[in-house]
Amino acid sequence: MKYEPNAKHKEPWQRGARGSLCPRHADGPALLAASEADPANPGRRYATDGVRSYCAYSHAPGRRHSFPVEWRKVPPKLRTAWLERGWVSKRSVKENW
Repeated sequence: MKYEPNAKHKEPWQRGARGSLCPRHADGPALLAASEADPANPGRRYATDGVRSYCAYSHAPGRRHSFPVEWRKVPPKLRTAWLERGWVSKRSVKENW
């Protein structure tokens, strides 16, 4: 898997672009490397920076980009595992639900 950023998720916001903005500190390649496949949809991968959650999917063969998503969109199985491992706090999940 190779990470390729998508300009619509970076500042400055592009006119007419749809998508959520990534925080400036987000490390796309590291998030992709640490991501886990969605048990129900292996084409999607999810990761966390300890506060926010990110979803990555393929936009070209072998190439993926990621973007922030609400915690409610992370598969419950992954979200629960990350909480149990201490990778994310209940407070962060609640604040970014």
